[in-house]
Amino acid sequence: MKDVKEIQKKYHFSLYWLVPILALIITIMLIWQNTFNKGTLIKLDIKEATGMEVGKTLVKFHSVNVGTVENISLSEDLNGAVVSIRMNPGTDELLHEDSSFWVVKPRIQSNSISGLETILSGVYIQMSNGSSQKYSTHFSALDEAPLSFLGDDGSVSIKLVGNFEKVIKSGISINYKGFPIGAIIDNDYDLEKNKVIYIAKIKKKYAHLVNNKSVFWLDSGIDLSLKTSGFNFNMPSLVNLISGSINVSQLNNEKALPINQNDTFELFKDRKSALIDNSKNNVKFVVFLDKDIQNLMDGSEVTLRGVNVGQVASVPWYENEYEKFDVNKPIPVLIVLDLAKSSSSKLKSTLGNYLAKNQLCAAVDGKNLLNMGSQISLNVDTKRKCVYKLKKYRGVEVIPLITKANFSNEINKFAKKLNELDLKALSDNINSTLASLDKTLKSVDMVALNISEKHTVDKLNETIESFNRNSEIYQNAIGLLNKINKSLNELTPTIKKVGQKSNSLVFSTNDKDVEPKVK
Repeated sequence: MKDVKEIQKKYHFSLYWLVPILALIITIMLIWQNTFNKGTLIKLDIKEATGMEVGKTLVKFHSVNVGTVENISLSEDLNGAVVSIRMNPGTDELLHEDSSFWVVKPRIQSNSISGLETILSGVYIQMSNGSSQKYSTHFSALDEAPLSFLGDDGSVSIKLVGNFEKVIKSGISINYKGFPIGAIIDNDYDLEKNKVIYIAKIKKKYAHLVNNKSVFWLDSGIDLSLKTSGFNFNMPSLVNLISGSINVSQLNNEKALPINQNDTFELFKDRKSALIDNSKNNVKFVVFLDKDIQNLMDGSEVTLRGVNVGQVASVPWYENEYEKFDVNKPIPVLIVLDLAKSSSSKLKSTLGNYLAKNQLCAAVDGKNLLNMGSQISLNVDTKRKCVYKLKKYRGVEVIPLITKANFSNEINKFAKKLNELDLKALSDNINSTLASLDKTLKSVDMVALNISEKHTVDKLNETIESFNRNSEIYQNAIGLLNKINKSLNELTPTIKKVGQKSNSLVFSTNDKDVEPKVK
């Protein structure tokens, strides 16, 4: 028995065990993928979920997929939708509290066309990274792409206050000499001030073009005006004409300081309004008109020796509103001169000296035949004294007004005189005179016709009598015919000879031809 060897069992690995082992590995991977390696789930409040599909609509950041829509449901108040988005692992750094989300879809606006790539691929959600230190998992979608996403990071934010009916939409560009340097990003209505507040951003690299003396005004589109030099036509680019734009510039030569965050500026409805307000600290004068404003308006030109030196700032410029109804009071007009501060003091001193000597006068002139508007011209007349009863009005020096004839006034006077004429009596007079004249002309025509007819008949009878057999003309004609017949009878033999022998007119017809003789 000792020689019998102990039999050892051999164990062999069965391939059938591979199936459960692989299933276990896959299960562990799926559990890890769906439990421990899942991205953050965020919720996005949106007004409508047009074009979105669960599991298909993507979230993109710089055109890279960073998440997928997992669920879409109605909000609790039923005024919108809540989109559940599963972010990809490693994207938690994008979920700042001020991060932005918006839906990219085809949009055709007055100033841009975007989202055309989604026509084939479908809509997707675009996001931009925020800068807040706090993180969040609940966001509200924007209606449109924020302008901060368009490359103006580090821009300067300012406020524009407008007080006119036209509302400016977000995205309208702010132009400096026609070049876009910023845009409107938001607007709101201030109930206390009864004005519209616009939030604008100026790109960082163009911030030095705007300062605390800059003036903003709304581009009015096509500008067609008539000046003394002729027609003035100005049209912006087609994009600005359709969508509108805001212009910014410094309209004076004063020293300025750089702008700061959240500085506030007034937004004017046009350049003329901005120019008038910008010159409110310039040299001012008052001119009094006697009867009416004579086609003057805010912005009308003020000239000195034909050169434009300013404009009318306010007409009428009453201290109290009720003075407008006092027909016995003259109408005050406030004018300002467009000069830099360095020249304003010299100009004020020079014009003040002329005023003290009563040599500075003002006159209202018509511009030209086509443009019936008026302008104020300043004149220095050393031979004429210009005096007015007031030296100052509301603290501003008064320039005396002299009456000066112009084309517009002459037209008005002519129209007034024409209106005073008794046109009905004049018309009756003219009609009566024309009737008498017509009657007289008819009488003259009848007399002339009678005279003409009698004279013609007499001439015809006289001509017929001249051809009578006993008349002198008839006898002379008969004698002339007899002479012609006699001459023809004498020529008849000669004509016959010429017919028989053509040389008979040169050689004699009696000579015979010489005959030769034979010897």
